Amino acid sequence: MSKLGISELFPGTGSRSGTWSNDAAQLIEEIGYNSVWLPEHVVFFPDYRSKYPYESGGGAEVNRTLGVHDPLVLAASIAASTETLRIGTYVFVVPQRNPIVTARQVASLDQLSGGRFEFGVGVGWAEEEYEALDVPFERRGARMNDYLAAMRVLWAEEELSEYRGEFVEFDPLYCFPKPAQRPLPVIVGGNSASTLRRIVEFGDGWAGYSQTHEDIRIFLEQLEEGMTAAGRDMSELSLKVGRRNKGSTEKDWEDTRAYIDEAFRLGIDEVVVSPRIGDENYERDMRRYAEIIGL
Repeated sequence: MSKLGISELFPGTGSRSGTWSNDAAQLIEEIGYNSVWLPEHVVFFPDYRSKYPYESGGGAEVNRTLGVHDPLVLAASIAASTETLRIGTYVFVVPQRNPIVTARQVASLDQLSGGRFEFGVGVGWAEEEYEALDVPFERRGARMNDYLAAMRVLWAEEELSEYRGEFVEFDPLYCFPKPAQRPLPVIVGGNSASTLRRIVEFGDGWAGYSQTHEDIRIFLEQLEEGMTAAGRDMSELSLKVGRRNKGSTEKDWEDTRAYIDEAFRLGIDEVVVSPRIGDENYERDMRRYAEIIGL
């Protein structure tokens, strides 16, 4: 069944501080979105050497953003404020954090949300952020793969967990709680060849971003080839693609509706929209936007 999710900006500053995020999530649920997706950057910078890898609108937003709520803390708060809304990270930068701590936090969140969490993961792109956290930027993809494998072990049903890898290892230990969902959905973000391999080996889904319909078609063909070669079926995966609005007019919103319809035709399960509605008349414009895109 085709679904619509929304990626919103939750900075926790200015007019969007305090309980704004919870109030927005309740509105998002009431309007009828399937899910809300939370961005992840630990810190931001006044200037970047690193090149933003997606479309220019996202890059401009990064350069004027001072911060966002921690996504796992915010996800827990949203879970307590809603009833049916699924909550995900789009995407959590896995290599920047200790995998044992992350596994425990994510499992706790999945239990406390009643199994409504989706763990969207990525390697990140800002070398400055890695430097600030004292984590090597080089080989971050290999580090992420090792961390994901370790977290899978920690989430397994076995009482004792043990793992040996290049970047993380631990002797038999107890890591509880376990996630409510089996498996907890790991949705791999990105558009690259390494993303394809990571989905096949570790993933329960894809979180693409800023993709044309031709990009989507090619990626899904390549993904199916990889899944088949690994003895897996595409039906195992949740396929999502993020769409940032190109403008703020109703014509722009109608263009998004056309994009959504074609993405569904290509086999995407969920389109995650990013309308970036302004604070003035937020509820009115959110409702009108949702009406135009088909909710």
